[in-house]
Amino acid sequence: MDIYNDTFIEYLITKRKDGRDYAVIILLTLAAAALSAGILTLTFVMMFSGNDRGLGSSVGFVLIALVWYAWYLLKSMRNVEYEYILTNSAMDIDKVMSKKGRKHLVEWDFKNIDICARIDDPNHRSEYENSSSRDKIYDLTGDRSRGYVYFVDYTDENNVKTRVLFQPTSKIIETAGKYNRRRVFVME
Repeated sequence: MDIYNDTFIEYLITKRKDGRDYAVIILLTLAAAALSAGILTLTFVMMFSGNDRGLGSSVGFVLIALVWYAWYLLKSMRNVEYEYILTNSAMDIDKVMSKKGRKHLVEWDFKNIDICARIDDPNHRSEYENSSSRDKIYDLTGDRSRGYVYFVDYTDENNVKTRVLFQPTSKIIETAGKYNRRRVFVME
């Protein structure tokens, strides 16, 4: 591959749900159930008090349906994927929520990084363990149990020292290495 040709590699990785995700889902479910029970109680009180005239019960059931629709939307936002896009030497990572919403998270140029290596690379262990010098740290991995987690350290245009943990494909990391052989370490 000639580095002077344009390169475009796209990779989508699904984030594995962790304890925090499940805790949020449980809290959302409990809140929706409590809110629904409260609305249902008010609806029955209005129906049997004689002040309803049919309107309160209809509104109550519509509100319960809206509560559970909101629960579904908020719960589905916990389905997260990270999209890694390598365009020549520039890397962009976006967060895709529930295959609908998208948020741009980070970007860097492999030509201007401090280091990129696997976290289990014994030759670069000291650099990985020295995260205290970083202002921001992003964990954009899908499932760390799969291995092949890389870290990249760089300083952005605002002089913010950033570390990103990510799980690129071998093609992404090999292509990035061609743009900066002295700072991108491909572990085989």
